Amino acid sequence: MKEEEMVNLVGKESKGIAHFTHPQFARCKILDKHLRTLAPYHFETRFASINVEKCPFLVNKFQIRVLPCLLAIVDGRVADRLVGFEEFGNNDKFTTETLEKRLAKCGVIQLPNSELASVPVAQRPVSYQVIGEGRENTGYANDSEVDLDY
Repeated sequence: MKEEEMVNLVGKESKGIAHFTHPQFARCKILDKHLRTLAPYHFETRFASINVEKCPFLVNKFQIRVLPCLLAIVDGRVADRLVGFEEFGNNDKFTTETLEKRLAKCGVIQLPNSELASVPVAQRPVSYQVIGEGRENTGYANDSEVDLDY
């Protein structure tokens, strides 16, 4: 997928998370692991991972200067931005649930109902794996510029 297609795609989705990443940065891998855990539980949100080495146009357009960087997109606009791990106390050991609560604050994802709220994300029941045409949880393509749908 080309960079321009990514810009158009994100603009058409009502909710999206764009993770700007570098394959050799440890903290990018940590955030990626959490996003991969969250994605199957939040089918209302489009998840994308963007390799900064292969997408200079997007890096410049969104003024990405520090990695990892995550953009929360709601109704075609950047609603929020997470840069580095400052909001997590610069600690690599934050939980997936902590990230989920943070993303819910800007409305890019919804927290589960009250009876599941205390259940760790990885232990929640998932009744859906495919969320529509072209939206399968397929993982990364090795040579892709932009990887959609963790």
